Amino acid sequence: MLAVAVIGIGAVLAVEIPLVVAGRDILAVVVAGAVAALVLFEVRRQMWREDGGDVAPGPEADRAEAMVRWLSRTEALIGWADGTRGDWDHHLRPLLAREFQQSTGQRKGVDPAGTAAAGRVFFGDLWQWVDPDDVRRSDRAEPGPGRDVLDRILQRLELL
Repeated sequence: MLAVAVIGIGAVLAVEIPLVVAGRDILAVVVAGAVAALVLFEVRRQMWREDGGDVAPGPEADRAEAMVRWLSRTEALIGWADGTRGDWDHHLRPLLAREFQQSTGQRKGVDPAGTAAAGRVFFGDLWQWVDPDDVRRSDRAEPGPGRDVLDRILQRLELL
């Protein structure tokens, strides 16, 4: 990009100096504007290429797109941890409960008491934030548990 800027400045000076000396100031301004527009266009084109605009379709592009989607979804989910209890119950609790049930082989409808007992043993006081049956409609506006609790739950899930 530096080369484009240097070439652009050189072109402006090479054209403008003779025009200004000849007393054609209006034409010098028009030429300077046109050259500046071309330089900006080329800089933007090079930035687009560096940002991945020329990525060929294929497995690499698919993986890159999947990673961008995963990061976006993960950031959104982490953001819900700092929201209200209603946000937690709607967005995070189902995911955490599903992950716990899949990891331990517990199924919600088969043995709810067994699932709750396993959850209390494994999570301790954190079970109240994972328990799929602990959704409270009346407390939706209360603050959620926050990122610290989400982090502690995720660390315990990693142990499974």
